[in-house]
Amino acid sequence: MKRKALTVLLMASMLGSALAGCGSSAEKELTTVETEDETAKADGGEAALTGSITVASNRTDIEDKLVSYAQKFMDEHPGTNVTFETIKEYDDVVATRIAGGEAPDIFYVVDPINQDTYKDYFLPIDDLDFTADDILFYENGRGTDGNLYVLPLTVSYCGMVYNKAAFKEAGIEKVPMTVDEFYDDCEKLKAAGITPVGTAFKDIWPIYAWCGWGEVNITAGDNRGENKYPDQDEIYDDTMLASMNIMRELYKRGYLEDDIMSANWDQFKLDLSQGKVAMHYSETWLPSQFVELGAKQEDIGMFPFPGAKNIKAGEGKKWGISKDTSSPELAKAFLSYMLENPVEPTDIPSNTSIEVSDPFVAELLSYGVEPLSPIVGDARFSNIKNDIELDGQKFFLTYVMEESDEKAAELIADWNKKWAEARVNY
Repeated sequence: MKRKALTVLLMASMLGSALAGCGSSAEKELTTVETEDETAKADGGEAALTGSITVASNRTDIEDKLVSYAQKFMDEHPGTNVTFETIKEYDDVVATRIAGGEAPDIFYVVDPINQDTYKDYFLPIDDLDFTADDILFYENGRGTDGNLYVLPLTVSYCGMVYNKAAFKEAGIEKVPMTVDEFYDDCEKLKAAGITPVGTAFKDIWPIYAWCGWGEVNITAGDNRGENKYPDQDEIYDDTMLASMNIMRELYKRGYLEDDIMSANWDQFKLDLSQGKVAMHYSETWLPSQFVELGAKQEDIGMFPFPGAKNIKAGEGKKWGISKDTSSPELAKAFLSYMLENPVEPTDIPSNTSIEVSDPFVAELLSYGVEPLSPIVGDARFSNIKNDIELDGQKFFLTYVMEESDEKAAELIADWNKKWAEARVNY
């Protein structure tokens, strides 16, 4: 489906941002109204689109917008039916459905899918009317067979999101740029009755930036990201431990939520928007959500992770079309529509033709720490990690809360041993 057949809405965001926040419902299907079927020819002599598709999204927080978004597309293409299904536990639910032969028509990449296996799950989309000049991180969507299978809708930057009003209340006049300054500010915030750093540990996924091999290595100035690990025996090396031990120290000093295991995403977002929590390490898709919850835009900001050599510039979720879809042309048309028509004015689009103006990105980049993008991922990393069944986020939570330093070191040694033994096979 050519882009000339789609209407471009020049809004500055993309649907389904990298690791976006989820709402309260565990899983909810949004039913859209099916338009009347027409068999007339579309403009340019192309056959009119028909059929039905389901798009799986993790954006449970914008369900009504997704219904309207799908309806606009259907209004422009009578005879089509597009339904968004919003899923909170997205990765687990979608992975289970794929394994059961019930993949949504359009979904984003979940573990253990990688470049080696794109062809097993997705249709090639080389025939979409886009090139590497149009879409950032375009080449990252190719499988090892050379075909293009997935594309990101968004790009993002990692940084510390913070409530400026909370900083002011604690007497903090400037953001911390070193780890020592960071700890000092956390102490001031704690003394003022403000939780220094929010984690949403109960939901696990929000801690990804602290323990993601790609995020951590970029912050340390190494653009190999995950790619260095298939060539070394330690999956948890000094670079990873430096990041993980900061969070472990925050936990020991009482700078995280009081009841860490009940700290959930929805409550955390409300608390930071109200200044009860001061900071959270995440990406540029997040700050606007605090504004939506009532915070003043001027009270929310972003700064680089203290001591970071670089800011990670990365792609958002990579979206593709199920190879089993019964409506491939409709799915391709709608994926193109998603790439050209943002839902919200909050995320940074991967489509370079869409103008972006984001105050949070502007502040983040104003501190002089340069963005750095990782090189194209190496499938060996995820293959080895899946082989030893390492869930980095769940292990990180265990490691942070381990009271014994000796036991924590043993946990690291155990995973490094498993990694070293497994990687020789790849």
